Amino acid sequence: MAASLNSTNSPLAVFRFDASPLTGAGHAVRCLALADALAASGWRCALASGAAASAVVPGLERCGHERLELDCAADAEAGTLAGRWPGGCGLLVVDHYGRGAAFEGACRPWARRVMVIDDLADRAHDCDALLDQTPGRRAEDYGALVPGGCRLLLGPRYALLRPQFRAARGAALKRRRADGPVRRILVSLGATDPDNVTATVLEGLARAGVAAEVEVVMGAGAPHLAAVRARARALSGKMPVSVTVGAGNMAALMAAADIAVGAAGTASWERCCLGLPAVVLVVAENQRAGAKALAGAGAARILEAPAGITATHVAAAVEGLCRSADERRRMGLAAADLCDGRGVARVVDHLPGERGRDGMALTPRPARRGDASLHT
Repeated sequence: MAASLNSTNSPLAVFRFDASPLTGAGHAVRCLALADALAASGWRCALASGAAASAVVPGLERCGHERLELDCAADAEAGTLAGRWPGGCGLLVVDHYGRGAAFEGACRPWARRVMVIDDLADRAHDCDALLDQTPGRRAEDYGALVPGGCRLLLGPRYALLRPQFRAARGAALKRRRADGPVRRILVSLGATDPDNVTATVLEGLARAGVAAEVEVVMGAGAPHLAAVRARARALSGKMPVSVTVGAGNMAALMAAADIAVGAAGTASWERCCLGLPAVVLVVAENQRAGAKALAGAGAARILEAPAGITATHVAAAVEGLCRSADERRRMGLAAADLCDGRGVARVVDHLPGERGRDGMALTPRPARRGDASLHT
């Protein structure tokens, strides 16, 4: 739980993000990582999201930050936020595929600085800083999409991971060097997995015939959770399968796994931080660019098919990765090189606007005659 400060003397950071059964929990998870870090350095943080977010990310209810549930149209949100925090905020963070320059510009009279988290590079923004974690992302990708002077934080070195991943990194990478057989496979297709890709993956693992324990991780709000549990029980004669719901120790589960089967997205950088070899499934169009970048860096096997991913596809990819210790070693090293888990600290250091030792935002002004008498 974050120790968010409630003092009205603390600078306010407001996070507008999206989380739902369709979009998953990734936006919320990375915003929470940044909000917790800001709170620890003296900021007061507030989270604004749709009502569905709490069901998808139960941890929001106990995160320690202020909350605001929104049910208004995009063109009304700026006024709603200003009405909730009439004194304005020092920083507005927008992590929402459905918001762009129009919304961000409407918040300008109320938000002193605006930061955007994006990974699509497909729309204009009105912001002072933009973070895109995609490997290989270039400044030219946003050249015509952001104002001049916008600070660009590009690549996985700025990935917003929770502290647990950095803490687990050393032991996880040491374990990867042991070169043992694959004994444990982690399956995580996002918090909600609305298309029940997990069932296809389980069938593929059963066909692969790999002698390994399988751990499936899903969110409590996943619509197909009951079906996945039933499928796991049905497969118990072929392989041991456990289903974990709402894991609070994801870093530990990843560190203990030998390979993973997962979706592209926020979890990609968590796996990279821990050097976890992975078969990555593209389950949404907005994941495609990041997945291709992972494959290009040698950090994952990417699985996609025009007619849909089948159990046969999964079986072949997993069997091949399990069979080659050399590929797993190379993949783990390449993944670990992409992301070291220090992204949150780097982002905090590069946030737009300066702060004093008390965490308060500093506003520059011309020098005055009386300033000569000031001292520290």
